[in-house]
Amino acid sequence: MNDSIFNENAGRFLTAKETQSLKEAYRNCKLACGGKEEEYTRSEFFGLDRVKQLLKQAGCVGIRVHYANRWENEDGKPTEVGKGEFKPRVLLTGVDARGRDLGTQPNTGGLKDDGDSGDMVVGDGWTCPKQCAT
Repeated sequence: MNDSIFNENAGRFLTAKETQSLKEAYRNCKLACGGKEEEYTRSEFFGLDRVKQLLKQAGCVGIRVHYANRWENEDGKPTEVGKGEFKPRVLLTGVDARGRDLGTQPNTGGLKDDGDSGDMVVGDGWTCPKQCAT
């Protein structure tokens, strides 16, 4: 048995009522801070194939969501610091049973096919409200 808190069963399924309450609390906070309904980022979508690639990494037991921010133009493309809007984003990484992020360290072997290249962080998902189903 794996006694690590970092295992395949971490987390729990929430009820619809809990989920709605959490989303409403976030919305209310954003609106109270001056955000406009159709402007603040509510979520970010990532495709199944990207998530599967993270999970296929050797030793991966789950996914960690990192909260991040960056400067972007109106199309969501990265810009220079101070240009465009400073937007919230999330990054997904695979995590091993010791709680370490996988795929975030550059390959130090020097050969291009020496295993993990360090490029296994998923970002740039489709943001909502810009790309949401109605």
